[in-house]
Amino acid sequence: MISVATAECFTHGKIGIKIHKMACGYRELEKDPNYGIINGNVFVMASMFLPSKKGIESILNVKLPEPDYVFKYSKAYTQENDILVAKMVANALKNKLKCNIAISSTAGVGKGAVCILTDNNEYVFTSDVYGDLIKGENILKRQTNGLNKSFDTFVEILKKEYGLK
Repeated sequence: MISVATAECFTHGKIGIKIHKMACGYRELEKDPNYGIINGNVFVMASMFLPSKKGIESILNVKLPEPDYVFKYSKAYTQENDILVAKMVANALKNKLKCNIAISSTAGVGKGAVCILTDNNEYVFTSDVYGDLIKGENILKRQTNGLNKSFDTFVEILKKEYGLK
């Protein structure tokens, strides 16, 4: 069984929850074309929504850069720093839980960033939707796009690296 853990911000833990539901055999997802790839092959160790710098640092024992923007209690970075932070969080999660696959997401101003870290490779990408957390622009569109793109990438990784079909 392939172990997975997520520490998510802009995707609100929804990547991990979707994987968990398929892994556990939720009947309402049986018709999803990727159900058979995940069910019986993957289990979720943790799926976390971590919007704050303090929460991430405390739980994952990692020191993140100071946010580029002030936004209530949540961290908010530039696109460049979102990519850096996504990598840092995925690495910290993988080191902490010793899972096969660690997934992290973060988004401030820009397209956000997702890092999927496997035992062999690091995949870093953005959503296809520009959003601005500070101004509240395109937040839900970016989230939906990031969730779908992350899930599709996760499935492709299962096929490519783990030989699942």
